[in-house]
Amino acid sequence: MVFRAGKKEKDHISEDDSSQRSQNTEASVISPLRQLLDAVNMSILPHDLRLSSITQAAGFFDHRDRLTHDNELREGAANILYQKLAFGLSLSSTSYEEQGDTINRLRHRDDSADHEVALLCSCLEMVHRASPDAIAATWYDVGEDILPILVRVIERPFLRLSSSGKTSRDLKLAVQKVTKLLAMYSLVPEAKYPMVVCPGLLTVLVKVIDTRNLNRVRSHGPSTGLNGVRGASTGVGLIMTEAARFNTIATLTNLAAAEENRITMLTTPGLVDNVARIVQNERSEVARQCSALALMNLSNGDKNHVPEMASELLLETLVTLINDDLPETRRNAAVALFNVACADENTLRVARYKDGVILGALLEIIKNDDADDSRAEAAETLFNMSCSDAEETTDRMSNHPGLLENLAEVLHSPRASIDVKLYCAATLRRMAEIIRTPMMSQGPLLSALVKAASWTRTSDISEAFDAHADPAENRLAMAEHHGLLNGLAGLAQLSTGGAEADQIRDAALRCIEKLARDEVAQRLLANNVGIMTALTQANSVQTGDDRSPVHAALKNLIAAN
Repeated sequence: MVFRAGKKEKDHISEDDSSQRSQNTEASVISPLRQLLDAVNMSILPHDLRLSSITQAAGFFDHRDRLTHDNELREGAANILYQKLAFGLSLSSTSYEEQGDTINRLRHRDDSADHEVALLCSCLEMVHRASPDAIAATWYDVGEDILPILVRVIERPFLRLSSSGKTSRDLKLAVQKVTKLLAMYSLVPEAKYPMVVCPGLLTVLVKVIDTRNLNRVRSHGPSTGLNGVRGASTGVGLIMTEAARFNTIATLTNLAAAEENRITMLTTPGLVDNVARIVQNERSEVARQCSALALMNLSNGDKNHVPEMASELLLETLVTLINDDLPETRRNAAVALFNVACADENTLRVARYKDGVILGALLEIIKNDDADDSRAEAAETLFNMSCSDAEETTDRMSNHPGLLENLAEVLHSPRASIDVKLYCAATLRRMAEIIRTPMMSQGPLLSALVKAASWTRTSDISEAFDAHADPAENRLAMAEHHGLLNGLAGLAQLSTGGAEADQIRDAALRCIEKLARDEVAQRLLANNVGIMTALTQANSVQTGDDRSPVHAALKNLIAAN
């Protein structure tokens, strides 16, 4: 028993030794990090000592091992670095003091302070090369508290520019790193709203992507602006690095994905326009994709704010995007156009834009785009516009060259999906309701309906014939139009298709009865074999109700003969 007890005790001691050795090993692995963080944390004054410790930290953190960065964040690296950043900014002279109506800038500026801030921002970007979970944990720990610090970092080069007319590499580098941090945080769902409502954040981000009057061929004359354009008012974002602008557009795209943010973003002066300018001015295809996605998200915000988006710049941008090489970008642009066209005021601007350029672009996508979701979005946009109460919108649509005819042709296209065809058929039905004699678009409409007469997946085309026959002034033109009575007769004789076929047949018969009310048209209908056959067949299954459209049509046609 004593031997066993001793053996058991010895085994227990061995386990403790093993555990202790494991802990010591782990401590020895993390101790360099801990020592470094303690050194950075304790280095306050003088400035050279503080800068030396931060420089050492930059060398330590500059790697791509995500697990190691996770550990750095867990050990509080971000917290310590943010504290040092706040301290460095408090010592920096690149700030304002407001006294009455006058803004006085502190005179002394220390370039070494700019370098320190840039180095700290670089270290922060490095330790955030971590996993999404570790970044989210850091946000939960310090996120909302550090946003004002980051806003101040981004403001510094603009303040310097306004006072001295120039900035520095360190100031721009700091912005590049901070915007990268913001892009990372903007992926955290709980961070999206606090970021948007943080005072000054959206305003300064708008500045970063302000690329007005960009001209990549620079002229260095004495009176040129930042972009080389003489006398031009150039965007202050042009002093920023391309990477900073890309980080910013990525951040705004992520923030716009949250519905509660969109109204605030839409009403931020210059935000939508500057997002649109990214498409026109940036070389990066990824930046263009982000802009398209941001515009799509923002355009889906609130119907009370959508009219503010239909500017010439935005429409020009969406036209550019809708012709982009990437299917996803084209789709996002088509969705944005659909959202913009949800307001009558905007449908008019879209229809007017450069005499129908957008209408033509949408039609081209519907006919020829390889991505069916883009085609469906474009088709839905046209249908949405056709439902506008603005008469000029529908007039411009109906008179756009080839629009009605091409919609009819899509119904027979083997490439188009059922969704695309449904929107095209519905648009034709809507146009049939609003076009009347003697409008010039009536002829193209009737030709389109004749081409579409074989469409029987829905009752839209048959109902289009019926709706167009409602106004008495339309009826003779319909009866006289080449091929229309034959197409109408085919719909009236449809015998297969269940309940949908019944609706198609009933709508066609109602249309025939309306046409038969016109005394001049009666002879044309009576002499059409298809029309008379359709009426005869329908009459054979009627219950004898003299008030039915079939009986009424037959009565009028017999009287005409």
